[in-house]
Amino acid sequence: MGPNRSPFLLCLLLSIALVVRSPALALSIGAVLDTNARIGKEQKIALEVAARRFNTSSEPLLLNIDELKSTDPLQARYDAQLLIQQGAEVIISTGTWPQVLAISGDKGMKLPTVSLTPSTILTTPLLIQMSYSDNALVKCFASFVASYKWRRVKVLYEDDEFGTVSGTALQLACELQKVGTQLDYSAVFPPVDSISDLKGTVRSELSRTREHLSTVYIVLRSSANLTVTLFQEAIALGMMEQGSSWLCGPDVATLLDSTFNSSFILKYMQGVIGFQPYVNESTNEYVTFYSDFQQAFKSEYEKWGEIVFNPGVYAARAYDAVQAITLAANKANMNNNSLVDNLPSINFVGLSGYFKPIIGNVEEENGYSAFRIINVVGKSYKEIGFWLDGFGFYNDESQLNLPGSTFLQQLSVVFWPGGTQISPGGLRKLRIGVPEKSTWDGFVKVEYDNRTGNMKSVNGFCIDVLTAVMNRLNSLITYEFVPFAITSNFSYSDLVNQVYLKKIDIAVGDITATSNRSEKASFTEPFVSSGLAMIIPMKRDNMGLTLIQPFTPLLWVTIFTLLFYNFGAVWYLERNHEKADEEFHGPWYRQLGATFWIIGNTIFQSYGDKVGNFYTKTVIISWLLVVLIVSNCFTANLSSILVTEKLKPVVDKSIAGCDGASFVVSYLEKVLNFKPENIVPIKVQAEYPTAFENKTITAAYIELPYVRVFLSQNDNYAVYGETQTLGGFSFALPKGDPMTADFIETNIGIT
Repeated sequence: MGPNRSPFLLCLLLSIALVVRSPALALSIGAVLDTNARIGKEQKIALEVAARRFNTSSEPLLLNIDELKSTDPLQARYDAQLLIQQGAEVIISTGTWPQVLAISGDKGMKLPTVSLTPSTILTTPLLIQMSYSDNALVKCFASFVASYKWRRVKVLYEDDEFGTVSGTALQLACELQKVGTQLDYSAVFPPVDSISDLKGTVRSELSRTREHLSTVYIVLRSSANLTVTLFQEAIALGMMEQGSSWLCGPDVATLLDSTFNSSFILKYMQGVIGFQPYVNESTNEYVTFYSDFQQAFKSEYEKWGEIVFNPGVYAARAYDAVQAITLAANKANMNNNSLVDNLPSINFVGLSGYFKPIIGNVEEENGYSAFRIINVVGKSYKEIGFWLDGFGFYNDESQLNLPGSTFLQQLSVVFWPGGTQISPGGLRKLRIGVPEKSTWDGFVKVEYDNRTGNMKSVNGFCIDVLTAVMNRLNSLITYEFVPFAITSNFSYSDLVNQVYLKKIDIAVGDITATSNRSEKASFTEPFVSSGLAMIIPMKRDNMGLTLIQPFTPLLWVTIFTLLFYNFGAVWYLERNHEKADEEFHGPWYRQLGATFWIIGNTIFQSYGDKVGNFYTKTVIISWLLVVLIVSNCFTANLSSILVTEKLKPVVDKSIAGCDGASFVVSYLEKVLNFKPENIVPIKVQAEYPTAFENKTITAAYIELPYVRVFLSQNDNYAVYGETQTLGGFSFALPKGDPMTADFIETNIGIT
């Protein structure tokens, strides 16, 4: 079916202006519009209102509108060519982006094409973008997400046959990546007209969406029909309960003013955040436009079932586009050049805000795009703030000319889905996998209710670290523990693999980061440093032999030789001296006793007055010096022996024990070259001393955090040899997860 052409001549044929001025001097604007949707209808009426407003006797204006009935780009190009043949000097297009490109990219097209279709792509020099910028929109989304520190989001949008909206979604993903947020999932819907079972398609896609971790949903682009079904099914699937967040672009946000009735809004859209291009509705010009638009829209579309006659933001943009074209045409007449030469220099504050056309691939400057942020509450919505491109968020409209702030706390209180004012954490309840019981007490332990068998609590040092991290990271994130029994058939590496298989979101416990495990998951900074040490038993020395160890056997022989020599010398010299002690003149045994008494007591007291022979005194003094030297050396050596050689290691690592569920088994085989038959797996901490006593193992390889526990509880063991450096205890998260950076930063702050 061909298009419906309804020329709209806005110069009064009987006007005096047409008598004075030739119709050839009138500015002729052609418009190719898609009026199948509400937005297209609003744009048509807005163009007509603008044409009447800017048509004057001195500057006549002719508007010729062509209403499209299909999305075929070739048909749009054909219709544009007909408008040009009728004298159009510029073409305004509001169709799909492929239709806009078909018109502007026509080799025969020598006239500028003005696009009111949002896009992030600009190609030909004659294509002039006057729509709201999708570049600014995706930045606004990213800024809002970053302010709430959401690390994962999902995007939902309705694409066209040519995948145009996917380009905007890709740019959104790039902007989110800049603020450290990951696009968790993209739900792409084909054009609604091509879907036979809309409800079933939407329900199926939302069910897949719900499986992913994020609870933040961005509705990037959606028609009215898809939006209605989308929120109905989201409610049915429980996706708009407390903890979820729904952010909607202008396509959906503007429908709140024009399409959705209050009962639908009240039942299905509570807590939704909408982003509408900013329009200053308080100016006299807008008030006049508002009144004229209502009358014209009601006159033309009331008979077709429209019951809301208020203009939306896209209508205001269309109105400003006509004003920009007329200003450029006037400037071209004065400068005697073309319309397209003057459009880039046009800028003014219109109904839709600061208005500046974008030509070709010139990027839009900061400050040209602003959005009003609304929050659906009750039967309507409330305004909670503003966002200005390049600056940030504002709480009040009057602040838009001031430097912005990126702190969301400045905005009004937000009512989120589920009727709460508590900001969502952005994630569904995290599934945190933990070992049911660590080989070593105190690190992780799951306790069960003896009566019901249900999990009662999860405790331990690793859980304490996790709690501290979560509290500092985002207190609104909720999580639940999923215990796994660590056995010979399910190791710590298998626990990490559950993250890779997406059965759990995080693995927490005394998990050592290794190169093999890093292939399946990302690890945070270690919250406990680690290494692998060899523990061996120690045996005590025979304390009876300790007393002879300070001196060598030769030295002991020398000492006793000197002792007997001095004994003989004292006895010989004293027994033959007349002044000697009377004991030396008695029986032989009394002589020997007196000799021992003199030599022994010389160390402690003076015996000079009891010794008769002068030579005996000389011998005693020499002996005293020897005794002092020997006693000091003996004391020093004995002290050293008692301190440093209290225990002796029993070094024999032919049979080693280790935690059978840990990576140590593989490490011993592949790195330290142990034979499998020489490795004894240990299940619980208490088995190590028993295995040593029974000679089942002669050494044990234990990680350093466990070594401290083991040595504090068991005597007669020591670390022997060099300690192997390891990665330390860490949390395991999915590879590429943006939360890893948060965990790393928070871990550093805690540890």
